[in-house]
Amino acid sequence: MTRHLSTFALVTLLPTVLLAVAAIRGGLWPLLPLFLLAGVNHLIDSLFENRPDSPAERALTDLLPGILACCHFALLALAIYALAIKTDPLTTKIPLFLAFGLYFATVSNATGHELIHRRQRLPFQLGKWIFISHLFGHHTSAHRLVHHPYVATRFDPNTARYNESFYSFYRRAWRGSFRAGLSAENTRRGLPAESRHIDVSNPYFSYIAGGILFLVLATLAGGWTGLLTYLGLALMAQGGLLLTDYVQHYGLTRSEGEDGRLMPIAPHHSWNAPHWFTRNLTLNAPLHSDHHAKPAKPYTELTNHPEETAPQLPYSPGIMSIIALNPIRWRRIMNPKVAEWAMRHRKNT
Repeated sequence: MTRHLSTFALVTLLPTVLLAVAAIRGGLWPLLPLFLLAGVNHLIDSLFENRPDSPAERALTDLLPGILACCHFALLALAIYALAIKTDPLTTKIPLFLAFGLYFATVSNATGHELIHRRQRLPFQLGKWIFISHLFGHHTSAHRLVHHPYVATRFDPNTARYNESFYSFYRRAWRGSFRAGLSAENTRRGLPAESRHIDVSNPYFSYIAGGILFLVLATLAGGWTGLLTYLGLALMAQGGLLLTDYVQHYGLTRSEGEDGRLMPIAPHHSWNAPHWFTRNLTLNAPLHSDHHAKPAKPYTELTNHPEETAPQLPYSPGIMSIIALNPIRWRRIMNPKVAEWAMRHRKNT
């Protein structure tokens, strides 16, 4: 069967290549990936909403996430080299830092997310180590063992509550997901859920030790500048991931019966966005209701639910993430939509 270059590959690999060139060449090159990741995507989203995929665009389902994972680690090394070792002016380094941070917050996080849902060992390990490199390895456990079964409930730290600002959510979700993921791993291994003992057989050992290893390597490569650069990029990646969680589940809840049993996860427990460029850039992650219905479903097979069954974001995910940084404007836009959706589907929630 002939393999064709997919739209997913084109959209994700273009900023990957531009970042590599920008890191090596310097000058005005960093403006290209920065403009692509921070500006052009929003423009394309507004022009090409709901563009359907053709069969040829489903060709790299299995290969692309692995390729992007390898590119992630190469770009991470390039970032430390270009930002902490090379002697380029700040006018080059600032846009390059922002471009790398946006890439890790979007493409890398989406790649890691896709891979940790794979059943094969190698893809899963690649995804896990992407999150470890962001100093956020515990997301590998918390996302699969806590977020998916308990989304839209009080038991999920990564579901944003109604009227909760992103900044309050960030603090609560970071700490809460770390603890909830550890408790879930303890339960899986037959240990008390509240145990804080972490031995080498616990995935949390690799999350913590791996994070320390990346920090040490960044320091050895670039000194204190390398360490601070690495921490800054990791914080941008973490912020991007938590912004995504905030936007995709804000205010949506599942009802809980008198016996404590939760209602099944339904399409109306996630916010969705069909915007063409962003969903290709993030491997269809904005088609979120379908992902929660079948977490192991390949990203190229995800589809958007109609507005009658699943809530849709008013703007593309990137625009909504920017709006989320302004709590007053966010509530003005989203609170009426949450209330309207709850009223329309009260019998289901």
